[in-house]
Amino acid sequence: MSTQTWMPWRTRVLDLLTRSAHTAEEMTPAELKRMRGSVPLRPPATWIIGSPADGVTSEDHRVTARDGFRMRVRVHRPDVPGPLPLLVHYHGGGFVIGNIGIYDPYLTQVAARAQVVVATVGYRMAPEHRAPSAVHDCRDATAWALEYADQFGVRTDAVGVTGDSAGGNLAAGMAQHLRDEGFTGLRHQALVYPAPDLTDREVVGLDRHYPILTPEMMRSFRSVYLDGADDRDPALSPALGQLDGLVPALVQTAEADPLREDGEAYAEAMCAAGVPVRHTRYRGAPHGFVNFPGLTSAGYPATEELIGEVRHHLHGAAA
Repeated sequence: MSTQTWMPWRTRVLDLLTRSAHTAEEMTPAELKRMRGSVPLRPPATWIIGSPADGVTSEDHRVTARDGFRMRVRVHRPDVPGPLPLLVHYHGGGFVIGNIGIYDPYLTQVAARAQVVVATVGYRMAPEHRAPSAVHDCRDATAWALEYADQFGVRTDAVGVTGDSAGGNLAAGMAQHLRDEGFTGLRHQALVYPAPDLTDREVVGLDRHYPILTPEMMRSFRSVYLDGADDRDPALSPALGQLDGLVPALVQTAEADPLREDGEAYAEAMCAAGVPVRHTRYRGAPHGFVNFPGLTSAGYPATEELIGEVRHHLHGAAA
């Protein structure tokens, strides 16, 4: 990243605080456990990550995956009459770290203001569970949410998928999977600084400094997750999949992010395939900005944009 790239001072402070972060291969089991832990939703943490929205009920469910594993799915429902559209969310963290709890402030805001039910998936992560475990868990959890739509008061003709970073990869893959399965209720995909291409290749500009997510960390997450799996499989690298016939997309990228070029290339490829795409690059923003809006200038505006797109596409769906 050029030294002339503008960033808010709060983001520069965050960059300094995270420069000593380890790569995935260097993390011990104890460090992985901490990185997957929940954040207390009280000050001072909420000054950074935001507070959950009022008027939203959050409930955890245990969903059985194809191999019998019981994964956690958290359902956020706004206190408004239904049935409501459904938005399925897949969290980020390089397929290695992260948890659904840290997304409560973000997703409850989306649920309340877009007036949708949000189901977020606690899929299994590497190195304990390598590719394609995350893909299979997300498919199974999404199928469960659709199967039990009546129980949650959601409409299966007004469904969206969304995710950030690794979750953006999973959401992009899910949009392709649901299209291929012939599911006609999917209306929108919202990809937040996604990682749609996991192939091992040279990417221009990765010799520069980036805050939060470094190129070394990015390569490490990829290596730990794939562990010899075919990186050209569209289920793992949606950028290599068939793009025509996909639902409209929102693609949000961060200027100071090593994944920016991949996300923008995917947006351009979908456009070329005839998919309606809205792409926004957030100036001076680092990777992960939706999770710490108090330390960036992009977190809250990006959430506003996503809420607007979700409302437009899901509430505009045919009843």
